[in-house]
Amino acid sequence: MATEITQDLFLTEHIGWLAKLDSTKMYFKELELQLQDGLKEFTKARLMPQVESFQNRFIRQKEVIDELRHDIKQHENHLQQLDQPAHLLLLTHVNLRDQFNRFLELFVELERDFDEFLA
Repeated sequence: MATEITQDLFLTEHIGWLAKLDSTKMYFKELELQLQDGLKEFTKARLMPQVESFQNRFIRQKEVIDELRHDIKQHENHLQQLDQPAHLLLLTHVNLRDQFNRFLELFVELERDFDEFLA
């Protein structure tokens, strides 16, 4: 019973993470469009190194989203099959939570930097 409750809690948290990753990935498309829309203006102002930096950061963040989605899905598979000891499942989940929180921190930082760049 405790295992089922733990599974449910983990899976519920996974659903929230995956939804946030999906919405963030869609938001990156908007940010990329904003960057592209201002490209002519940015080249005139000799801001191309910063533009390229943001392009690279967007690409890397999208890669991290894909990697996190994969790891979360793998963890869900292990949870459903219970093919790992409970302490390993817990350790994996805590590690995923840390990775997800770090991703959010970096995303907020990127968003702030981009807003400042556009201002």
